[in-house]
Amino acid sequence: MYCNFFGFSEKPFNVTPDPKFLYLTPGHREALASLMYGIHERRGFIALVGEIGTGKTTLLHTVLNRLDKEIRVGFIFNTDVSFKSMLVMALIDLGLAKSDERLSKAKALQRLNDFAIWQLSRGGNVVLLVDEAQNLDPVDMENLRLISNLETYKNKVIQVVLSGQPQLDVKLNRPELRQLHQRISLKRYITALTEKETYGYVQHRLSVAEYDGPALFDDQVQQLIWEYSGGVPRKINILCDNALLIGYGLRQATIDTSVIEEAIKDLSWSPLSGSSEAHATTPIEARATIPIETTAAAPIEATVTTPIETDPQLPKKTRPRLAITASLVSAACTIFVVGLLLGSSLFNRQEGRPTLVSAKIRAKALSHDSSGPLTAGLEESANAPAGIENQKPSLSEASESSSRERQVVVAKEGDNLSEIIFQAYRRYTDALLSTILRENPEIQNPDRIKVGQAIRLPEKR
Repeated sequence: MYCNFFGFSEKPFNVTPDPKFLYLTPGHREALASLMYGIHERRGFIALVGEIGTGKTTLLHTVLNRLDKEIRVGFIFNTDVSFKSMLVMALIDLGLAKSDERLSKAKALQRLNDFAIWQLSRGGNVVLLVDEAQNLDPVDMENLRLISNLETYKNKVIQVVLSGQPQLDVKLNRPELRQLHQRISLKRYITALTEKETYGYVQHRLSVAEYDGPALFDDQVQQLIWEYSGGVPRKINILCDNALLIGYGLRQATIDTSVIEEAIKDLSWSPLSGSSEAHATTPIEARATIPIETTAAAPIEATVTTPIETDPQLPKKTRPRLAITASLVSAACTIFVVGLLLGSSLFNRQEGRPTLVSAKIRAKALSHDSSGPLTAGLEESANAPAGIENQKPSLSEASESSSRERQVVVAKEGDNLSEIIFQAYRRYTDALLSTILRENPEIQNPDRIKVGQAIRLPEKR
């Protein structure tokens, strides 16, 4: 639509995995060289790991384009099916089965093995490329390992490339998959682009699309692209494509900050969390309402409200500080009101006995849990049995209860957020990742966790 207007030979920011547009950063170049070497040298299992949208599928298609004709490839792109279905998918890609042919698992394996041996006899090779390999369950992975057992005393007959998100790395480290893990001879990682690489990526795409006009994105616009995409190629493509479409609609030959900001607003990306769940303006409100009984019929209500808004026009480094300040103010207000409550209740007598708040209720208040009002727990204490009233709670009990609701993990060298989530909850979901990013607004990119960074994890459910 906008190609003629801007003078492109084709759309420069398509999200399809076109090898022609592959931008080889040092990391991508190393990964591509390792894949080619591992396949040609018959290294057996090769793993490629990277976050969503970092270019793994584009690398696989580049490998397909560069392999010799003697190397036959079966591309498995859908791993959300049974192993038998994946095997048939590979046979169809290799030209060993028809799409309407019914094959048993044993028959399909035999056909693949016979073909691999025949290929080896004539100097050829057989490769299985498995994309989205993080979806494979342990049984599927074990079946792939058994396929690789077909070998001579010198060479592996079938090469298997596993490409997937960081969850794949977590799965491969499970004890039950140690046999497969030991067979992986090469493993390479792809990370998001740096700021400088992001600028180079944008210019590379424009060059491939044969753009020769004036500077389409100035320095300020490119910086906004970097900040909002986090260096993820897929996000860069989507953002730039939207900006070009808006520029075409406005008949602007170059993309200025107003156009890129409008594209960002349309996509609803937040610079704080990198997620569409956060809006451009996020109100942060700390509110604690606690009834304090002075007499049986006259409750006093203490209310503290601190509204703070994170303005999207503020500098990027200022906005996280406002969010942290809001949390500190909110916690301080809650502790003050709880202290006022405890001080008042010690001197309040009902039926000749002091009315004390139980350790459980105090812990709930001190933990500053936003999932429910503090008033509910305090009303609960008013009807507590006499035995509970006479128990003197300790602050250590309250702190212990609070620590059970949330835990803090300190990142070590080599840690990534996906692995931390799996170790803490024994599972990994996108919902968990989104929740933890909301709990830790200082994490702007899950791929970039600093050593020593404290990561707050919500309670296990």
